[in-house]
Amino acid sequence: MNTLLILLALLIFMVLVWWLRETKGAGQGKNHEAGIPAGVSVRGRPLMTKAKAALYNLMRLAVQEQYLVFAQVPVWCLVDVRAQDHRARREFLNKISFNRVDFVLVHPGTLAVAKVVELDDQSQTSSQRQVRDRLIDALFNEAGITLVRLKVQQSYTVSALAALLGVEPLE
Repeated sequence: MNTLLILLALLIFMVLVWWLRETKGAGQGKNHEAGIPAGVSVRGRPLMTKAKAALYNLMRLAVQEQYLVFAQVPVWCLVDVRAQDHRARREFLNKISFNRVDFVLVHPGTLAVAKVVELDDQSQTSSQRQVRDRLIDALFNEAGITLVRLKVQQSYTVSALAALLGVEPLE
């Protein structure tokens, strides 16, 4: 009889411990199960600076009848990378994987990339940025995608921006 009571108490204790772990971990454990390590916090941030947002809105006005404007698009989403050597393809995709372009003009009917718009920011003149820009230039040149560079510090009118982007101004 004593053995049965001890086993029953042990079983109740184990169920209680399991239940406490499940209820305590319900709020915390889900993020960690999803891959966010303990001690790491994540919060939202703006997609672009105020200067870039102003240029984005101006660009939307300049091209609104001809193109959709997408911001901060990963480079690998814009090109089809093929190679006989799978290792070479993977290495090249790894090389471009963290690069994004500022804006992409996309045809609204076909969803084909018409132009890529990069902003030249004078505050980012590091040699690393120059290497990245040369890679982007070569990549889009090879893919046959027009790349337009605009100065972020310069102010544009809608018609001037439309001309720089090679679109017909609205009348």
